Amino acid sequence: MSEENLKKVDIKVLVTSDKLKASIVLIQNQNGVELTSENVINALKANRVTYGIDEEAIKRLVENPVFGSPVVVAQGKPPGRPVDGKLIYHFDVKREIKPKELPDGRVDYKDLGIVQNVRKDDILVTMIDPVDGENGVDVFGGVIRGQKGKKVNLPRGKNTYIDADGHTLKAACDGQVCIIEGKVVVLNTLEISSDVDNSTGNINFVGNVHIKGSVLSGFKVVAEGNVEVDGIVEAAEIEAKGSVILHKGITGMGKGKIVSQKSVIAKFIENATVLAAEDVQAEAIIHSDIKCGGRLILVGPKASIVGGSCKVGREVDAKTIGSYLSTSTEIEVGVDPLMIERYREIKGEINELKENVKKCDQAVEVLKKIEAAGKITDDKREMLQKFTRSKIVAQERLKSLQQEQEEIEKRLEERSEGVVKVQDVIYPGVKITIGNVCKIIKEPVKYCKIYRQDADIKIAPYSD
Repeated sequence: MSEENLKKVDIKVLVTSDKLKASIVLIQNQNGVELTSENVINALKANRVTYGIDEEAIKRLVENPVFGSPVVVAQGKPPGRPVDGKLIYHFDVKREIKPKELPDGRVDYKDLGIVQNVRKDDILVTMIDPVDGENGVDVFGGVIRGQKGKKVNLPRGKNTYIDADGHTLKAACDGQVCIIEGKVVVLNTLEISSDVDNSTGNINFVGNVHIKGSVLSGFKVVAEGNVEVDGIVEAAEIEAKGSVILHKGITGMGKGKIVSQKSVIAKFIENATVLAAEDVQAEAIIHSDIKCGGRLILVGPKASIVGGSCKVGREVDAKTIGSYLSTSTEIEVGVDPLMIERYREIKGEINELKENVKKCDQAVEVLKKIEAAGKITDDKREMLQKFTRSKIVAQERLKSLQQEQEEIEKRLEERSEGVVKVQDVIYPGVKITIGNVCKIIKEPVKYCKIYRQDADIKIAPYSD
């Protein structure tokens, strides 16, 4: 066969099943067509292959023919990979409960950080939209549709809402964020099913707290809502911006403390300190320090106050005060004790501020003399500006506190007369103070009402 006949071939076109590759198979045939780039391209076109033709590959094939084996001469463009949508969580979804390491290297086993607090309108989850795969093109010029990315949905649960942008899940209220059955929820009441102890650590929560067990000695519960305890509170601390309800009570052992910006209700209060902005109610109060701005109400079969000190804004109502053993018991009514405490705090801070202003004045005077002598350095000039600013800040704060002090003084002058009501007996050893007048009970008095009249404390028959 002549060299010229060697260039005569049959040109077969093979296309892969995915239509992304087209190959040429050359078969020697002296009755075939001449092997040229043009004839190869014509064969491709005859088979509708129009996209991705590799002219360089065809040229190489023509110059160095390969017979009987497929040679790729056209390639399509495969579709791009899709990117699935995803969720970005703005809180720790795999939070580990572990003790906190203190700066000095010690470990605080009471600070376990079991609660993740969030505020209303905090962002909880952000949704990222999917990206579809880019379209591809097969060797016939046809479009190969890219796969669609999988869409995800915001895991909206209780007390959450989807923002107007449709891509952000936010908290609908203050509370604890957690995932329940795949949904993000915000709980405005934190339920502790066990005791507050080493297993839970201290509790600090932005909503209500319900403890189904007890609060053991040395632990602290802080809540911006109400606190409810089903068990006993030992020598522990509870602080609430709402009310505190103790179904069994507190045995404080001299260290227990309850602070409420509303009211405190307890079955009993023993050897503890209780501060409430409004009322305190209990069945028995024993050797405790009670301060409340409203009423102190004793209920139940005992309804007694024995020992300790009770400072109450308006009224004390009990069956029994003191004991037949003449236990020293102090009852003070007619002045809000929390207002008195605030008044003392203000006076202390005012004295400190006055001292600070005095020190600033002295420093400014010295530095201004240096400045007048033309010997002031940049450091000294900076100090002069610093002391001047500090003085202005202190004076503004001083003015604000002095106004608050005047308001409290007016309210103390206009104090309402308090009253002590005893439905059974008040024993000797009880000291009654109403406003600024005192009376020590020396003989048992039954079924009486104790009130102030002018500069005297009067005892009258009990009345509602």
